[in-house]
Amino acid sequence: MNIQQALQYGDQQLAATSPSARRDAQVLLGHVLQCNSAYLFTWPEKKLTNEQLATYQSLIQQRQHGTPVAHLTGKREFWSLNLNVNNSTLIPRPETETLIEFILTKFNAKKNLKLIDMGTGTGAIAIALATEKSQWNIFACDISEQAIQLAALNSQQHQTDNIRFIQSDWFNNIADDDFDIIVSNPPYIANDDVHLSQGDVRFEPKRALTAGDTGMDAIEYLCLHAKQHLRDDGYLIVEHGYDQQSAVNDCFARNNYTEIEQQQDLSGHTRMTIGKI
Repeated sequence: MNIQQALQYGDQQLAATSPSARRDAQVLLGHVLQCNSAYLFTWPEKKLTNEQLATYQSLIQQRQHGTPVAHLTGKREFWSLNLNVNNSTLIPRPETETLIEFILTKFNAKKNLKLIDMGTGTGAIAIALATEKSQWNIFACDISEQAIQLAALNSQQHQTDNIRFIQSDWFNNIADDDFDIIVSNPPYIANDDVHLSQGDVRFEPKRALTAGDTGMDAIEYLCLHAKQHLRDDGYLIVEHGYDQQSAVNDCFARNNYTEIEQQQDLSGHTRMTIGKI
């Protein structure tokens, strides 16, 4: 089987189970051959070895059963950074880049800003910001020891030495009270949400996804407790569900945040809220 035939095979096998069958086949074959997509289309007649074909077919089969592509390759791109991924954390998603863009735009002039990423997972938010702002003092915490180890590995690979990683259940192990920004992509899905049985989230840790009956428990906690760890005029910034715009705005207002703003993601859904103490 050559590259062109392998791509056709993958596309056909995944058509019934994946909304991105062709792209999945390209990524998985590129992973097996250790090449980029340009190579796949430049050398369509190049034949796979028996070992390469067997590995590729195995990955296609696992993808048919729903395993996320990022878990099969162990990688996911975020903010043009190639991050290591495993099943101890959420898979970074393009929507979260809205947080990065907003922070870099609003606080671009700040030289010595102090920021903490709560529930860092792969470290995507902290590392993306650290690559852009090497002079910022960045902290990142997560309740999961595995997540902290993964985030630290990603940080090391991208040489972001201005991040300090802390294992902490939210603020329990955070002594500092002078952050300029607290940012988080917290759990925000309701416990009984039907989407939990669909797509990639079936393979991601539930503690990183669900937050009570309405999906607001983590955001409510952050709004209440972040104020104790922010300096005067500090900001809380959270990602949230596409249908939580009003609930999150109300939560920020009840907790006396001012200058509340909400931003849309790449699909036009309101997915980010910022407030100032």
